[in-house]
Amino acid sequence: MAHFMVRAALAAAVFSGAYQVAPAAADPIADFYKTKRMTVLISSRAGSGYDVYARLLANNLGNFIPGKPRIIPRNMPGAGGMRLLNHAYNKGKRDGTLLFTLHYNLPMFQAMGGRGVKYDASKIIGLGRLLASNAVTGVWSASKSNVKNIGDAFKRQAVIGSTGATSNSTVYPHVLNNMLGAKFKVVPGYAGASSVFLAMERGEIDGFGAYSYLTLKSIKPDYLNKKLFNPIVQWGPKRELEWSHVPTAIDLAKSKIDRAAMVIASTGPEIGFSYFMPPAVPKARVAALRKAFNAMVKDQAFLDMVKRRKLALRPADSTFVEKLVANVMGAKPPVIDRLRQLMLAKGQGARCQDYTDKKFCRKKRKKKKK
Repeated sequence: MAHFMVRAALAAAVFSGAYQVAPAAADPIADFYKTKRMTVLISSRAGSGYDVYARLLANNLGNFIPGKPRIIPRNMPGAGGMRLLNHAYNKGKRDGTLLFTLHYNLPMFQAMGGRGVKYDASKIIGLGRLLASNAVTGVWSASKSNVKNIGDAFKRQAVIGSTGATSNSTVYPHVLNNMLGAKFKVVPGYAGASSVFLAMERGEIDGFGAYSYLTLKSIKPDYLNKKLFNPIVQWGPKRELEWSHVPTAIDLAKSKIDRAAMVIASTGPEIGFSYFMPPAVPKARVAALRKAFNAMVKDQAFLDMVKRRKLALRPADSTFVEKLVANVMGAKPPVIDRLRQLMLAKGQGARCQDYTDKKFCRKKRKKKKK
């Protein structure tokens, strides 16, 4: 009789609504992002390696963030990536809706006390990295300079195209000139890497200052497969397997201080295509975005799509990329002083428009009237 009464009471409670399943707990991260539109700022023009991989991030990361926000890529080239970083650091939203690429020489440029720096790279928040590989200084195989290796670069001049004054494409050839006595003539001012490559293919210049090995493999596969250019020097912690015969800048350093300087200069390619947030983003949102990034780079559907597009991946997490930036920012003063000496552009007044159609060169920004 007692059992019957208990069962009857439970049944009455269910039908009356008194015995109900508790509602699911609210997810503040999903609630925030489901009404937001995110932005990925890209520090170079469309079609570059920075652009290709940032758009890969924008098109896929939202699927792994609670609330599944739409992510819009936006190009903001200029000043070797400094225009973007200054903007993101000082004016970018700090609510977890802004991500940005980091031109990888900018931490070093800050550590050296470079002009125009309005950011602190030690305070930006890491998300993760999609790709890193050695950068290479290269010369077109059909170039009239006949520079095919670093030994040739000591004997003959090769005209090297580059982009912004602070970009690795400008900095690296100057380092080789000042540290080793190479004879590269650097022509800065090209609108982007695609303009440099076009000028090189047309015979207007001999080579390029720096470009990522794996990005070349993805975007310009014929350059490697058909040996259309000669890799002269690699920039990275160790040699790429395919270029085991090509020295790194660290290999070429002749003194202890130069070697330490080249380790710092070669950290940039390890930063590679990494993504960051401005300071002061709420910790819970930072954690959610990092978790989403880590899930994305392990997701089989994402990996299959990347493979179909013939893109390479060498992912790393936020801890790793933040440590790379910290290593650069923590370089000892004598090493930074040596880098300053090595990066000086001595006696060169070359201009992009002297070598190619000015439409391929950067347009000068008009100064605002006070």
